[in-house]
Amino acid sequence: MFDKPTLQKSNPYKQIGSENTNSRTIYYGEVLSVDDKTDGGAIKVKIKDFDSKIALIDDIPWAYPLLAKYIHIIPQVGEMVWVLIDDIKYPQRSRRWMGSIISQPHKIGFDSSITALSTTNLGLTAPEKAPSTYPDAKGVFPTNKDIAIVGRLNTDIILSPNSINIRTGKHENDDILKLNKKNPAQISLNFEQNTNSDGNYESNTIISADKIALISHTGEPKFKAANLTGDDRKNIFENAHPIARGDVLIEALKIFREALITHIHGYSNLPVDKTAIIKSLEEINFEQILQKNIVVN
Repeated sequence: MFDKPTLQKSNPYKQIGSENTNSRTIYYGEVLSVDDKTDGGAIKVKIKDFDSKIALIDDIPWAYPLLAKYIHIIPQVGEMVWVLIDDIKYPQRSRRWMGSIISQPHKIGFDSSITALSTTNLGLTAPEKAPSTYPDAKGVFPTNKDIAIVGRLNTDIILSPNSINIRTGKHENDDILKLNKKNPAQISLNFEQNTNSDGNYESNTIISADKIALISHTGEPKFKAANLTGDDRKNIFENAHPIARGDVLIEALKIFREALITHIHGYSNLPVDKTAIIKSLEEINFEQILQKNIVVN
Protein backbone atom coordinates (compact mmCIF):
# COMPACT_ATOMS: atom_id res chain seq x y z
CA MET A 1 0.00 0.00 0.00
CA PHE A 2 2.79 2.41 0.86
CA ASP A 3 5.66 3.59 -1.28
CA LYS A 4 9.11 2.34 -0.46
CA PRO A 5 10.99 4.74 1.88
CA THR A 6 13.42 6.98 0.04
CA LEU A 7 16.16 9.37 1.06
CA GLN A 8 16.68 12.40 -1.12
CA LYS A 9 20.21 13.71 -1.60
CA SER A 10 20.97 16.94 -3.39
CA ASN A 11 22.86 20.20 -3.34
CA PRO A 12 21.54 22.89 -0.92
CA TYR A 13 18.37 24.64 -2.16
CA LYS A 14 18.30 22.64 -5.43
CA GLN A 15 15.89 19.74 -5.63
CA ILE A 16 17.00 16.74 -7.72
CA GLY A 17 16.15 13.05 -7.96
CA SER A 18 16.14 10.71 -4.96
CA GLU A 19 17.84 7.47 -4.05
CA ASN A 20 16.39 4.44 -2.28
CA THR A 21 17.73 3.64 1.16
CA ASN A 22 16.71 1.39 4.03
CA SER A 23 18.43 3.44 6.72
CA ARG A 24 16.26 6.53 6.79
CA THR A 25 14.23 7.06 9.99
CA ILE A 26 13.54 10.82 9.98
CA TYR A 27 10.95 12.28 7.62
CA TYR A 28 9.25 15.57 6.90
CA GLY A 29 5.48 15.79 7.25
CA GLU A 30 2.67 18.31 6.95
CA VAL A 31 0.50 18.88 10.02
CA LEU A 32 -3.15 18.06 9.30
CA SER A 33 -4.62 18.19 12.82
CA VAL A 34 -3.59 19.11 16.36
CA ASP A 35 -6.92 18.10 17.89
CA ASP A 36 -5.73 15.76 20.65
CA LYS A 37 -8.58 15.19 23.12
CA THR A 38 -6.09 14.20 25.85
CA ASP A 39 -3.99 17.40 25.60
CA GLY A 40 -1.00 15.12 25.30
CA GLY A 41 0.47 16.89 22.28
CA ALA A 42 -0.27 14.16 19.73
CA ILE A 43 -0.85 15.41 16.19
CA LYS A 44 -1.77 14.04 12.76
CA VAL A 45 1.11 14.41 10.33
CA LYS A 46 0.98 13.37 6.69
CA ILE A 47 4.27 11.87 5.56
CA LYS A 48 4.34 11.84 1.77
CA ASP A 49 6.40 8.62 1.62
CA PHE A 50 3.85 6.61 3.61
CA ASP A 51 0.52 8.44 3.75
CA SER A 52 -0.07 9.67 0.19
CA LYS A 53 -2.75 7.01 -0.39
CA ILE A 54 -4.66 7.66 2.84
CA ALA A 55 -7.78 9.69 2.14
CA LEU A 56 -9.07 10.39 5.67
CA ILE A 57 -7.23 12.29 8.40
CA ASP A 58 -8.62 9.85 10.99
CA ASP A 59 -6.76 7.01 9.26
CA ILE A 60 -3.37 8.71 9.58
CA PRO A 61 -1.54 7.46 12.71
CA TRP A 62 -0.87 9.76 15.63
CA ALA A 63 2.56 11.30 16.06
CA TYR A 64 3.66 11.95 19.63
CA PRO A 65 5.84 14.84 20.87
CA LEU A 66 9.57 14.22 21.10
CA LEU A 67 10.12 17.10 23.51
CA ALA A 68 9.26 16.77 27.19
CA LYS A 69 6.27 18.71 28.54
CA TYR A 70 8.63 21.22 30.20
CA ILE A 71 8.77 22.94 26.81
CA HIS A 72 5.38 23.69 25.27
CA ILE A 73 5.25 23.90 21.47
CA ILE A 74 2.31 22.85 19.30
CA PRO A 75 2.62 23.33 15.52
CA GLN A 76 -0.13 24.88 13.45
CA VAL A 77 -2.13 23.07 10.80
CA GLY A 78 -0.38 23.51 7.47
CA GLU A 79 3.11 23.72 8.96
CA MET A 80 5.85 21.14 8.56
CA VAL A 81 7.47 19.03 11.29
CA TRP A 82 10.17 16.39 11.52
CA VAL A 83 8.87 12.89 12.22
CA LEU A 84 10.99 10.14 13.71
CA ILE A 85 9.80 6.61 12.90
CA ASP A 86 10.55 4.20 15.75
CA ASP A 87 10.74 1.17 13.46
CA ILE A 88 11.00 1.73 9.72
CA LYS A 89 9.55 -1.75 9.10
CA TYR A 90 6.29 -0.54 10.65
CA PRO A 91 5.93 3.13 9.61
CA GLN A 92 2.30 3.27 10.71
CA ARG A 93 3.21 2.55 14.31
CA SER A 94 4.70 4.89 16.88
CA ARG A 95 5.85 8.20 15.37
CA ARG A 96 7.59 11.08 17.16
CA TRP A 97 7.35 14.67 15.96
CA MET A 98 9.49 17.77 16.47
CA GLY A 99 8.88 21.22 15.08
CA SER A 100 7.45 23.42 13.72
CA ILE A 101 9.97 23.76 10.92
CA ILE A 102 10.52 27.49 10.42
CA SER A 103 12.77 28.37 7.51
CA GLN A 104 13.74 31.94 8.49
CA PRO A 105 13.25 34.17 11.57
CA HIS A 106 10.61 36.42 10.02
CA LYS A 107 8.43 33.36 9.25
CA ILE A 108 8.04 32.56 12.96
CA GLY A 109 4.30 33.28 12.95
CA PHE A 110 3.56 30.68 10.28
CA ASP A 111 5.66 28.92 7.67
CA SER A 112 3.63 26.87 5.22
CA SER A 113 4.54 23.47 3.80
CA ILE A 114 5.51 25.25 0.57
CA THR A 115 8.18 27.48 2.11
CA ALA A 116 9.20 25.70 5.32
CA LEU A 117 11.93 23.68 3.63
CA SER A 118 13.24 26.55 1.50
CA THR A 119 16.58 26.64 3.35
CA THR A 120 17.09 22.87 3.01
CA ASN A 121 18.05 20.66 0.08
CA LEU A 122 14.41 19.57 -0.20
CA GLY A 123 13.02 23.06 -0.73
CA LEU A 124 10.34 23.68 -3.32
CA THR A 125 11.11 27.40 -3.26
CA ALA A 126 14.21 29.50 -2.72
CA PRO A 127 14.75 31.25 0.64
CA GLU A 128 13.69 34.86 0.99
CA LYS A 129 16.16 37.66 1.62
CA ALA A 130 17.85 37.26 5.02
CA PRO A 131 16.28 39.47 7.74
CA SER A 132 19.78 40.50 8.87
CA THR A 133 20.20 42.41 5.60
CA TYR A 134 17.36 44.81 6.47
CA PRO A 135 18.74 47.78 8.47
CA ASP A 136 15.38 48.48 10.17
CA ALA A 137 15.22 44.87 11.42
CA LYS A 138 18.37 45.16 13.53
CA GLY A 139 17.43 44.20 17.09
CA VAL A 140 14.21 42.37 16.21
CA PHE A 141 15.70 38.88 16.01
CA PRO A 142 18.28 37.04 18.14
CA THR A 143 21.87 37.12 16.90
CA ASN A 144 24.19 34.15 16.49
CA LYS A 145 25.65 34.88 19.94
CA ASP A 146 22.27 34.73 21.68
CA ILE A 147 20.21 31.92 23.14
CA ALA A 148 16.52 32.71 22.83
CA ILE A 149 12.92 31.60 23.16
CA VAL A 150 10.91 33.22 20.38
CA GLY A 151 7.13 33.56 20.42
CA ARG A 152 4.99 33.23 17.31
CA LEU A 153 3.87 36.83 17.10
CA ASN A 154 5.76 39.64 18.80
CA THR A 155 7.49 38.28 21.90
CA ASP A 156 10.79 36.72 22.91
CA ILE A 157 13.23 36.04 25.72
CA ILE A 158 16.83 36.64 24.69
CA LEU A 159 19.86 35.56 26.70
CA SER A 160 22.77 37.61 25.40
CA PRO A 161 26.28 37.78 26.87
CA ASN A 162 25.79 39.40 30.30
CA SER A 163 22.18 40.41 29.65
CA ILE A 164 18.65 39.02 29.54
CA ASN A 165 15.77 40.71 27.74
CA ILE A 166 12.10 39.75 28.05
CA ARG A 167 10.15 41.61 25.36
CA THR A 168 6.77 42.07 23.76
CA GLY A 169 6.03 44.53 20.98
CA LYS A 170 9.61 44.15 19.76
CA HIS A 171 8.70 44.97 16.16
CA GLU A 172 6.08 47.25 14.65
CA ASN A 173 2.60 45.76 14.40
CA ASP A 174 2.42 45.80 10.63
CA ASP A 175 6.07 45.08 9.85
CA ILE A 176 8.07 42.24 11.44
CA LEU A 177 11.18 43.57 9.71
CA LYS A 178 11.09 46.93 11.51
CA LEU A 179 12.20 47.33 15.13
CA ASN A 180 9.69 49.03 17.42
CA LYS A 181 11.67 51.95 18.81
CA LYS A 182 8.66 53.72 20.31
CA ASN A 183 6.96 51.62 22.96
CA PRO A 184 8.02 47.98 23.41
CA ALA A 185 7.36 46.46 26.82
CA GLN A 186 10.52 44.87 28.18
CA ILE A 187 12.47 43.84 31.23
CA SER A 188 16.21 44.20 30.70
CA LEU A 189 18.66 42.65 33.18
CA ASN A 190 22.29 43.59 32.68
CA PHE A 191 25.67 42.91 34.26
CA GLU A 192 28.19 45.37 32.84
CA GLN A 193 31.22 47.47 33.64
CA ASN A 194 30.37 50.58 35.60
CA THR A 195 31.16 54.09 34.44
CA ASN A 196 34.08 54.41 36.82
CA SER A 197 37.63 53.57 35.82
CA ASP A 198 38.01 50.71 38.32
CA GLY A 199 36.89 48.05 35.81
CA ASN A 200 34.34 46.58 38.20
CA TYR A 201 31.00 45.20 37.02
CA GLU A 202 27.62 46.27 38.32
CA SER A 203 24.11 44.94 37.78
CA ASN A 204 21.09 46.93 36.65
CA THR A 205 17.50 46.20 35.73
CA ILE A 206 15.35 48.38 33.48
CA ILE A 207 11.58 47.90 33.16
CA SER A 208 10.01 49.91 30.35
CA ALA A 209 6.45 50.18 28.99
CA ASP A 210 3.77 52.76 28.32
CA LYS A 211 2.24 51.86 31.68
CA ILE A 212 3.68 49.92 34.64
CA ALA A 213 1.82 48.49 37.64
CA LEU A 214 3.35 47.02 40.81
CA ILE A 215 0.55 45.13 42.51
CA SER A 216 0.53 43.34 45.87
CA HIS A 217 -2.15 40.67 46.42
CA THR A 218 -2.59 41.96 49.98
CA GLY A 219 -2.48 45.65 49.05
CA GLU A 220 -5.37 48.12 48.86
CA PRO A 221 -7.28 48.32 46.64
CA LYS A 222 -7.30 44.62 45.81
CA PHE A 223 -7.25 43.48 42.21
CA LYS A 224 -7.88 40.27 40.34
CA ALA A 225 -4.90 37.92 40.71
CA ALA A 226 -5.09 35.65 37.63
CA ASN A 227 -6.35 35.44 34.05
CA LEU A 228 -6.33 39.21 33.67
CA THR A 229 -8.24 40.63 30.71
CA GLY A 230 -7.84 43.97 29.02
CA ASP A 231 -10.64 45.34 31.21
CA ASP A 232 -8.87 44.03 34.34
CA ARG A 233 -5.68 45.85 33.39
CA LYS A 234 -7.65 49.01 32.62
CA ASN A 235 -9.20 48.79 36.08
CA ILE A 236 -5.75 48.55 37.67
CA PHE A 237 -4.38 51.62 35.93
CA GLU A 238 -7.52 53.63 36.67
CA ASN A 239 -7.85 52.72 40.37
CA ALA A 240 -4.37 51.95 41.68
CA HIS A 241 -2.30 54.75 43.19
CA PRO A 242 0.17 56.69 41.03
CA ILE A 243 3.65 56.82 42.49
CA ALA A 244 5.45 60.07 43.29
CA ARG A 245 8.44 61.42 41.40
CA GLY A 246 10.91 61.48 44.25
CA ASP A 247 13.06 64.40 43.11
CA VAL A 248 10.05 66.62 42.32
CA LEU A 249 8.52 65.77 45.70
CA ILE A 250 11.76 66.65 47.51
CA GLU A 251 11.94 70.02 45.78
CA ALA A 252 8.36 70.78 46.85
CA LEU A 253 9.09 69.75 50.45
CA LYS A 254 12.17 71.99 50.50
CA ILE A 255 10.02 74.96 49.49
CA PHE A 256 7.50 74.10 52.21
CA ARG A 257 10.26 73.91 54.80
CA GLU A 258 11.80 77.21 53.74
CA ALA A 259 8.41 78.93 53.75
CA LEU A 260 7.56 77.70 57.23
CA ILE A 261 10.91 78.82 58.61
CA THR A 262 11.27 82.23 57.00
CA HIS A 263 7.88 83.77 56.22
CA ILE A 264 6.60 86.56 58.52
CA HIS A 265 3.14 87.87 59.48
CA GLY A 266 3.28 91.68 59.98
CA TYR A 267 0.46 92.04 62.52
CA SER A 268 -2.66 90.16 63.54
CA ASN A 269 -5.22 89.89 60.75
CA LEU A 270 -2.77 91.17 58.15
CA PRO A 271 -2.20 89.00 55.05
CA VAL A 272 0.99 87.00 54.76
CA ASP A 273 3.96 88.96 53.48
CA LYS A 274 4.42 87.38 50.04
CA THR A 275 8.12 87.00 49.92
CA ALA A 276 9.82 85.10 47.10
CA ILE A 277 9.57 81.80 48.96
CA ILE A 278 5.80 82.20 49.41
CA LYS A 279 5.44 82.92 45.70
CA SER A 280 7.46 79.79 44.98
CA LEU A 281 5.10 77.84 47.24
CA GLU A 282 2.10 79.10 45.31
CA GLU A 283 3.69 78.06 42.02
CA ILE A 284 4.20 74.40 42.94
CA ASN A 285 2.46 72.13 40.41
CA PHE A 286 1.39 69.22 42.58
CA GLU A 287 0.28 67.21 39.53
CA GLN A 288 3.91 67.06 38.43
CA ILE A 289 4.74 65.11 41.58
CA LEU A 290 2.66 62.16 40.35
CA GLN A 291 3.78 59.63 37.73
CA LYS A 292 0.33 58.47 36.69
CA ASN A 293 1.59 55.74 34.33
CA ILE A 294 3.37 53.88 37.15
CA VAL A 295 0.89 52.70 39.77
CA VAL A 296 0.88 50.66 42.97
CA ASN A 297 -1.68 49.45 45.49
